[in-house]
Amino acid sequence: MSTGFLGANDELANARIEFRSQPHPIPADSRVAYKLAQVAMVLSAFNKNSATIENLHLFTWSLQSKRAGQMLWSWWSGNRYANTITQRSDPHLPVALNVGLIRGMVNITGASGNRVTLQPSGVQFAQEIELDEELMSAEKAHIRQFKKLSDAAVSRRLVRNS
Repeated sequence: MSTGFLGANDELANARIEFRSQPHPIPADSRVAYKLAQVAMVLSAFNKNSATIENLHLFTWSLQSKRAGQMLWSWWSGNRYANTITQRSDPHLPVALNVGLIRGMVNITGASGNRVTLQPSGVQFAQEIELDEELMSAEKAHIRQFKKLSDAAVSRRLVRNS
């Protein structure tokens, strides 16, 4: 009869235990640098490089997958039920906005802190992304199809009452 949880004759008591680190790839939209690039690109497409946080969430969410992008474009084109909820949330956006604030790329304003505006370094970052034809080409093509964006245009096209 053994004493304790594992006895001396127990296989587990004599087993060699090793821990090995296994690299796990981080999805692109979880990477802060990539998300900041999306934020800069989306805000630069908006009038005065500024949008509500709600609209920023919606457009960065639409960049998460081809399906999300197609869904937003469909809503924008009027193909949706009247009661379709067109608000979406990007779970990685808050971290990117915090880093953008710290780096001076964005500023958050508005009476309730609901407006995000690109600062000069953010505008420059967006211009550099725009000039590189190979960089984020799918994301740029998706955002370009909406032409020049504004909060008012989003509210009108998606029939929101703000």
